[in-house]
Amino acid sequence: MSGITFDQFRAFVAIVETGSFAAAARQLNRTQSAVTYTIQKLEEQTGVVLFDRSTYRPALTTGGQSLLPQARQILQNVAEYQRHAAGMARGVEPAIRLAVSQFAPLAPLLAVLHTFQEHFPTVRVGVTTLTMQSTEWLDADLADLAVVPEFIPLGEDYSRRACGSVQMVAVATPDHPLGHHPGPLTADLLRRYPQIVTAARARPLPRNYAVQALNFWQADDLPAKREMILAGLGWGGMPDHLVEADLTQGRLIALTPTEWDGLDHLPVIPIVIGHRRDRPPGPAGQWLMDALPTRMRTDDGSAPLSPS
Repeated sequence: MSGITFDQFRAFVAIVETGSFAAAARQLNRTQSAVTYTIQKLEEQTGVVLFDRSTYRPALTTGGQSLLPQARQILQNVAEYQRHAAGMARGVEPAIRLAVSQFAPLAPLLAVLHTFQEHFPTVRVGVTTLTMQSTEWLDADLADLAVVPEFIPLGEDYSRRACGSVQMVAVATPDHPLGHHPGPLTADLLRRYPQIVTAARARPLPRNYAVQALNFWQADDLPAKREMILAGLGWGGMPDHLVEADLTQGRLIALTPTEWDGLDHLPVIPIVIGHRRDRPPGPAGQWLMDALPTRMRTDDGSAPLSPS
């Protein structure tokens, strides 16, 4: 069975898909006699008759039906090899590692990755969701790109682009005292009740957007923080996309503080995508750097909270 060629498998599959030797010849831009000879040669080399030629249209034999899936797989493997080789020739990375903060909504990112898959079918993508440590992953070469809130320091060692924003919302369970307080939710009032915050990081932030209460409990990440709030252990600020369903279904209620860290509204947190300047992305990574900001960019306006 030595000497079997890619063209033989291509002719075999083309006959099946077009329904005749003549149609396959037109598809392959070859003469019908050349296609017939190619199949006859393949049958001789394998010892298996692939087509019953006694009918008007060639019909697959039992042996042909058995071998067809393997022939198609061979064509697919060769096409994959060609795409991969072409990508390597253009300098396309074999894989992209994304570190994504839990503050960033995943839905628009996944939509971009769906399109990315069409443009770069050979590039593997790994997505790791983190709370605050995305830049540490860049520094440790555990990620190629990071999608993070702007309040996480990205100094001169990083290149970054604006990538939309996230509205923060203060939430509590419906039976929480803050939920049915008759007057304005002042800063002094908020401080009286336990607040759930995410745990302190190894690298301190330049500004504290979260802690308002004197008594605060810590969670390792935002999903744990949400569960603690749902359990009635305290109130807390959350990215709106993480509690949207809870608010809609009545598991949580939105609080309206009169101020938040010197603002008259909860912050709208800008999101950025970045990489280390000493490890610039290749064509695939640069495509993501260009595409994500367009897809994830949203209005940054926020409605004022209740007057004091």
